[in-house]
Amino acid sequence: MATMITGDCINCGACEPECPNNAISQGDPVYVIDPLLCTECVGFHDYEACAAVCPVDVCGTDPNNIESEDALIARARALHPETTFGADFQSRFRKGPAVAAQPAAAVQQSTSPEKPPAPEPIAAPPAAKPVAAPAAAKATPPQAAPKPAPVKKEPRPKKNFPKELPVSFEEASKQYTGDRATMSGPVRLAVIVLQPIIGSLPHGIKKRLEAVMQTPLFTAAGSTAANIGLNAVLYPLIGMAVAAAIVGPEVIFSQRVNIYFLVGLLLAAAEGIFRLKDGIFGAKPPEELTFPPSIYGAPLGWIAEPLLAKFTGLVRDIPVPVEGFYASGFVDKLERERRYGNVYTVEDRGGAFLVRMEFPRRMPDIGIASRDQLPDEMPDYDYDLVLQDGQLIVKGKCTDEKVRKISSSVGAFPPEFTTVIPFQQRIAGIAHQFENKLLEVLVVKA
Repeated sequence: MATMITGDCINCGACEPECPNNAISQGDPVYVIDPLLCTECVGFHDYEACAAVCPVDVCGTDPNNIESEDALIARARALHPETTFGADFQSRFRKGPAVAAQPAAAVQQSTSPEKPPAPEPIAAPPAAKPVAAPAAAKATPPQAAPKPAPVKKEPRPKKNFPKELPVSFEEASKQYTGDRATMSGPVRLAVIVLQPIIGSLPHGIKKRLEAVMQTPLFTAAGSTAANIGLNAVLYPLIGMAVAAAIVGPEVIFSQRVNIYFLVGLLLAAAEGIFRLKDGIFGAKPPEELTFPPSIYGAPLGWIAEPLLAKFTGLVRDIPVPVEGFYASGFVDKLERERRYGNVYTVEDRGGAFLVRMEFPRRMPDIGIASRDQLPDEMPDYDYDLVLQDGQLIVKGKCTDEKVRKISSSVGAFPPEFTTVIPFQQRIAGIAHQFENKLLEVLVVKA
């Protein structure tokens, strides 16, 4: 029976990477399952993976498309010719106590009624009751044993690319990254003290400050909350000042000022709700929210930008996707972005840009039949760097043939990627180093 997704789907995208056959795709208006690719996870799991992760239980049986286990495993073998499905392949048809009952029923059916003595051989197992050997055999199959341990490799020889500087990465760092000011103690203290005002600035500026400060005493979320609290006091006071300017100072001591005070308070509340709308209506955690500036924060950001640029050189932060349903067993979204070459930062260090790119670190758990034969740690990728037309092109490639063979048949697991990083300035050359699955490239300005 092919699985189908009903119209109650909330488009969370949780099911798509779980499908071992890439049968799930975004439809209009909800996700859909291709019945020609769906095998109900027969051969891979003893359950339907999409139904297991669906937060609203909209993955169910299609009553108009009923198929047998034989048809489903035949399709799985056709879709995955590189995978060997033994006689004991996983299937929800074989799940539970019915598995034991089925063979027993089959034996009874095949036994002729003329052979009542047949029970006598069945009495033989009690005679052989000291079944130490089978018990030992049962206890011995260590399933973790086949999993290969990560191999310690010697450091790979340093690669050289066109337009690479004739100096080491450390020397290039000292030579080209000395133009940026560091955030001293007094400046850091001022940022912490003034965060109720800094919290009014645009989200990008606050995130850059947060990255430079590296302290829980200043965060984009915390400074925004402090600014919303400040505005709850500031706007009513501004309303009273406006009343004094329009009517006269004596209005401050009359009840008429209450209207201006209330307008300021309502304005502060409406602005606060708008700035926190993703958290209030979208139920996102604070670290995933985008906080718009306050009414006066946007023009203040234009003034503060040149000063902040002196201390914060973060040009591009890691864009980890946060939409969708979270639960145990999901593909880690940060790790998935690493496999696509999207987890990198670009920092302006004065005379050069520093690019830090994280390569895949662990093997994904997404419908791989032979997952237990693979190590938990992702093997090292090979890489190439090309500097062309003011762009740094990074090409990553998994060189492990066994992993490449499996990844070519699994969604959300490309065996290689190409990332193009553009720069707005002329580039003179590069220096790089690669260690512990972290690629660092110093892109020197002309």
